[in-house]
Amino acid sequence: MIAVIDYKSGNISSLLSACKEIGIKAKLTNNTKTLDSHKAIIIPGVGAIKAAIENLKETGLFDVLKNTDKPILGICLGMQMLFEKSYEDGETECLGFIKGEVIKIPVNARLPHMGWNNLDTGEDVYFVHSYMASTTSENIVSYTDYCGVQIPAIVKYSNVTGFQFHPEKSGEYGLKLLRKWYFDIEEKANA
Repeated sequence: MIAVIDYKSGNISSLLSACKEIGIKAKLTNNTKTLDSHKAIIIPGVGAIKAAIENLKETGLFDVLKNTDKPILGICLGMQMLFEKSYEDGETECLGFIKGEVIKIPVNARLPHMGWNNLDTGEDVYFVHSYMASTTSENIVSYTDYCGVQIPAIVKYSNVTGFQFHPEKSGEYGLKLLRKWYFDIEEKANA
């Protein structure tokens, strides 16, 4: 069973539907005591990071997540939480799994970056964000280009993975990425 973190924000229903469609058993929770019984954790995302982190702290989930060794997938805002800090609406301490920070997308173009956009693999996925990760290349699996800015679209460090886009809204390719993340965890657990 996968824990989907409930922090009073996020794209919960579409994510849970996507998990069910591809055979991932997932449960929405904000209970710090039950996280140990879950195989992995998904931090979904929609909203502003400061409010999201404050909600995690109010429930006690911030410290529990910060100290877990379970595999984690962060989606959109959830991916941004995986870094050390964010500069959205001031400076906010994040979970710190991946070295780097979250900054406003440096473009003179419309923000948010919203809609379908190609990854450097050529696949289209669905983005909605105005902030991006700034991290070293060894943490970046895939990029997207927005108005000449290379934006980390998939990041990974150890057992922590982040998708800046919404896989649950990215058609068959998004579901394929969710499925791959889950089956990689299953494979490691059974090795």
